[in-house]
Amino acid sequence: MTNRRQFIRSGVALSVVSSPALSAFPGVAFATAATTLGLEHCVFDNRFAFAVAVAQHAARAGVRPAETSGDLTALWYDRLDLEWTRTPTALGGVTTQPGLFVLETLAADYGMRVIYRGRHGVPEDGVIAHSLTGPAALVAQLRAGSRAPDCARRLADAMTQCPIGAAAVQREFTTPAEPAVTHSEPLFSWIIAPRFAAARTA
Repeated sequence: MTNRRQFIRSGVALSVVSSPALSAFPGVAFATAATTLGLEHCVFDNRFAFAVAVAQHAARAGVRPAETSGDLTALWYDRLDLEWTRTPTALGGVTTQPGLFVLETLAADYGMRVIYRGRHGVPEDGVIAHSLTGPAALVAQLRAGSRAPDCARRLADAMTQCPIGAAAVQREFTTPAEPAVTHSEPLFSWIIAPRFAAARTA
């Protein structure tokens, strides 16, 4: 069975760089009620304005930003591996599918799993198609605001208020494309957390 270090050596690239744009945001964990999952980090791919905007909004809620540019090696070795060896903590993010795949695979060694996953398609004909799987309340919150502006803020709000152990649902819907949302490949929003926080199947 391949362990996390063998997985990295197999050629899957990972990296993080410091974020001048977000260096002023607080570096403290988000304090939550016992029924709400607190995120320690918000991982974002700096190649996409939408991902950057989500991280900026999450940072205002006290979630530490972790910037990547498609390669997550430094993030893993310098931060997550060290922190999760002590105590696995939840994190969310907006990345490409390969970035999510790498983190999901590595997190499994620590008893962690993806409890929320959202696919946000490329803007086409003025709309974006979304496919969300996760806690019903989180998904409902995003669907309810699907026609409201500032989808990055709404996504950050929903992710930082993720309930623990709620029933999981899967929903698909579309939203109007906003001028700032111009990604050229699908983006994925996600939350990785200890298994105790995993959503039950509805």
